[in-house]
Amino acid sequence: MATYKGIKGVKVVTKTSDPTASEAVGTVWYNSTGVALKYALQGTGAWATGTNFPASVNQAGGAGTLTTYLAWGGSDPGDQRDETFKYDGATWTAANSRNLKISGTSGLGTQTAALGAGGYNTSLSPVYTNACEEFDGTCWATANVDSAKPSVGYIGLTGTQTAGLSVAGYGSPPGQVSVCSEYDGTNWTTTSAYPSAKSNIFSFGIQTAAIGVGGAPPYSPMTAGFNYDGTSWSAGDSINTGRTEGAQGGISTSAMIAGGATPTLSAKTEKYDGSSWTEVGDLGTARSLSASGYSSASGVPTAFICVTGGVPAKSNVVEEWTDPVYTVKTVTVS
Repeated sequence: MATYKGIKGVKVVTKTSDPTASEAVGTVWYNSTGVALKYALQGTGAWATGTNFPASVNQAGGAGTLTTYLAWGGSDPGDQRDETFKYDGATWTAANSRNLKISGTSGLGTQTAALGAGGYNTSLSPVYTNACEEFDGTCWATANVDSAKPSVGYIGLTGTQTAGLSVAGYGSPPGQVSVCSEYDGTNWTTTSAYPSAKSNIFSFGIQTAAIGVGGAPPYSPMTAGFNYDGTSWSAGDSINTGRTEGAQGGISTSAMIAGGATPTLSAKTEKYDGSSWTEVGDLGTARSLSASGYSSASGVPTAFICVTGGVPAKSNVVEEWTDPVYTVKTVTVS
């Protein structure tokens, strides 16, 4: 007769209380207090439609979490925008507008302490700009610019309003750059360059523990990832599908990317556990140039929002990711 040890190679462990469901997935244990044989199951994470964004745009900036989110700027047919909206998980509410209309911008921080950096405005010369603005939950204020990137948009931006990291980007005259800079809440300081000149990099983490992955050019392959330790970059883990211009969020040991261009629009979603990337459920709508944000438990993304996007058409579609539900089950005999 087959035994659990023979099949799995381990004994059924006796415990006085149940472990957390996520920790116990794939194991069986005997709960001596409840006198029951138990196991845990992992559900399936999935995207669901959220409340439509108030405008059809792409290339907007964003910061915050699924239920306390901030989105601003972007491009609609023919012009850049300066409108700002807050999201509570159900409803979008207009907030004070930015000082400069902007598209191709990047964001970091929270709904009450956000930073928008870089981008472009076709009324400027050159059209790309290193303009920076901070949002305090009510108003936008002009912040110091990154002089090492005088005319750059589509940068990888991660961290907080007082400890941010700006990674590479696209500038004027046209071309990708490898310059990286750190922000202390007041000033920018140039740090070690990214290993490759890229724009639209997926970036996440904190100023002293960050990851950059993907980006353009070229469209294929662009799977390589790199790790930043606060001083220098080193080779990291690669994503499964090379892409650029997508949504991202998380920390250096737990992150998520969604959509992007491959160069065709992608719906693929991947999650990172600190050592490898795994494909999970696809977006309902393939898109690129999206704003994004995530909710977390101890920094681990458990919910994710992907706002607008699409090339060449603009979109007001919002999608929200919910992480798998883990459930403890009891073995029954009938």
